[in-house]
Amino acid sequence: MEFKCAFLDRDGVINYDRGYISKISDFKIYPGVGKAISLLNKKKYLVIIITNQSGIGRGLIKIKELKKLHIYLKKEIKKDGGKIDDIFYCPFHPKFGKGKYKKKSNDRKPGDGMIKKAIKKWKINPKSSFMIGDKVSDKLAAKKVKIKFFFKKEKNLNTQIKKILRYLEKITPKKEFKF
Repeated sequence: MEFKCAFLDRDGVINYDRGYISKISDFKIYPGVGKAISLLNKKKYLVIIITNQSGIGRGLIKIKELKKLHIYLKKEIKKDGGKIDDIFYCPFHPKFGKGKYKKKSNDRKPGDGMIKKAIKKWKINPKSSFMIGDKVSDKLAAKKVKIKFFFKKEKNLNTQIKKILRYLEKITPKKEFKF
């Protein structure tokens, strides 16, 4: 059995991109994110966040702080009835990383390592999945694994998700959605 998945970038898609965020007080979620994720859950999509987090490698945020942010994010999404199934992050940077974090990694977008790991772990069917991101590196990562890609356009993510789902229902053969 394979699942369909909505892969979401974090900064700039889920929350306002304010640089390297380490405190919950600086982590502001866009309008409609909880409702959008709840809708995806109802439509039987896994929801997985794929995010570069070189702030860890740069020494600007600790893994413990990142995990606290993600626990907070999941709790906020749950208030609207939504569930984030998993979060994959890449702490590495080939130029600005420090120590063990200074390395080239296929996990770092535009690499497709995090997406491939999610596909394997969750038994995801790329043909019935899609990704939303705000950068060309997100698009390139999705393209490498042949996942449909959409740039974040609407300020309210729920509005955009509704449009994407209507579009996908029109273009996708029904057999790709039978699991």
